[in-house]
Amino acid sequence: MTMKHLYSLLIICLAVVMITVNPLMGQMNAEERPTSQSTNANKTENRYGGIYRAPLLNNPSTLDPAYVQDMYGVTVVQQLFDGLVQFSPDLFVIPALAENWQAEESGKVYRFRLRNDAHFHNGRKIVSHDIIFSLTRLFRIDPPPAILPHLLRISGAKEYAEKKLETISGLTAVDDRTLVIRLEEPYAPFLIALGMYQAKIVPAEELEKGEDYFAHHPVGSGPFKFSSWEENEKIKLEKFSDYYAGSPYLDGIDFFIYPGGQLDEVFADFQKNVLDEMPVYGKIRERLAVDKNIKMIHRPSLSLLFYGFNCQNPRFKDPRIRKELSEALDRQELVSQIYRGQFEIARSIIPPGLPGYLPENERIEREKRRRFKDPGAQVSEELKKIGPVEIVSNVQSPFSQAELNYVRECWARLGISTDIKYITNWAEFERYLKSDGLQIFRYAWFADIPDPDNFLQPLFASDSQNNFMRYKDNKVDKMLRDAVGMLDPIARAEMYQQLQRTILDSVPIIPLLYLSVDSAYQPFVQGIQVSPLGAHTMSYHRVWVK
Repeated sequence: MTMKHLYSLLIICLAVVMITVNPLMGQMNAEERPTSQSTNANKTENRYGGIYRAPLLNNPSTLDPAYVQDMYGVTVVQQLFDGLVQFSPDLFVIPALAENWQAEESGKVYRFRLRNDAHFHNGRKIVSHDIIFSLTRLFRIDPPPAILPHLLRISGAKEYAEKKLETISGLTAVDDRTLVIRLEEPYAPFLIALGMYQAKIVPAEELEKGEDYFAHHPVGSGPFKFSSWEENEKIKLEKFSDYYAGSPYLDGIDFFIYPGGQLDEVFADFQKNVLDEMPVYGKIRERLAVDKNIKMIHRPSLSLLFYGFNCQNPRFKDPRIRKELSEALDRQELVSQIYRGQFEIARSIIPPGLPGYLPENERIEREKRRRFKDPGAQVSEELKKIGPVEIVSNVQSPFSQAELNYVRECWARLGISTDIKYITNWAEFERYLKSDGLQIFRYAWFADIPDPDNFLQPLFASDSQNNFMRYKDNKVDKMLRDAVGMLDPIARAEMYQQLQRTILDSVPIIPLLYLSVDSAYQPFVQGIQVSPLGAHTMSYHRVWVK
């Protein structure tokens, strides 16, 4: 075994241990969770109080967890709602509304015991029927949520989704505190999937006021409750003192909205102490590093920044054209020039730390080293005929603009002119991604759960709502279905590697880089715990200010 193969195997095994061992330890009690709250009142009394001020780089499209698809909405949803389970900062599955659980019949049945002290923000106690209601509504909403393929493993779920039945036989409330979920067959990622934000629990009586109303006046059971929302300006939350895991230290959170990712304004407000935190990129990181009092966090995240092609657009139906455009970009040069080496170039789709990661993708490595001394002479006749191309981006920050300009310059050397279109309203951006006019788009994908299927199925399955590339391959669809049912972790990881090779051969996307979590905090901010799933997944329950 070569060192390269040994490294690959170590990555696979470590990731498999990370995401599969803990769900089988289903007897964990909520009381066993680590907490930073001291039992000594004298040590904690100075932690309470204050309004935390954080930026959102775009206006969320909704705050209903069933419909949220952007990271800006997820950031707020994480504070307002809880699910049955949640992820620790180290990506272990730990209790939330479920006090404990048991896996029975070799993982075909899950028995959850709910907490007795959990309430919605409207004061009502949470019972088993709330779980059934919240999960059931996910089967008939439009667009279908990313969690749906996981939930369809529940007995009777497919028939309910197809409106052949009006109840789901696999969801049973034994009593107010005991819930049983029966699957059609054992399915390893199921418990992990219940940690996705779409599986947050919502009160039926609040949804009766209308889904549109609920989307802008959400009621959950998380550590903070909704106060107000000024579109493109501010979202205000206040602490939920009756939170089952203890009242938050903060009195509330003000999310200041910067449509289009106005990082210069965010940076200015952070320097003026208007904000308590901010994301950090490129030159801003260098400027902030001079101040030794500023707290800086850098952590790899399970994410991918890429450019997607509309494979059904006549200009880009030919994969050879997509390949030429991809090979014109030197990722190493881009990361070095634009992001000052902050990120790791993307060699495949699945990021490091997950089963299926390809640490040395030879094709991408060749692309990275390629130089175009006389690129015009190497352009195919097919590429010369496509005319001007358009890239659409939701973010208009200085860094995204510099990155897009770099791409435009690279393609200009091929004789291709590029128009850049910015749509900073997320809802409008999503509509454009689904339109026939879409050509190429800039997109960042953050994992909802620590599982490789969460990258490949949502982005490349033919029937996925997030497959904005309109990529279709029957072989890939079958491999995706087979992979999620594989119990051998090594074989499953190898399947995801093969999937990536198959997908990348047709170039529906240009993987650029793996993002990291890079944030700066004012010196008085305490209790920050960032997950590899991204800063937008973090709870502020135990954050406090001096």
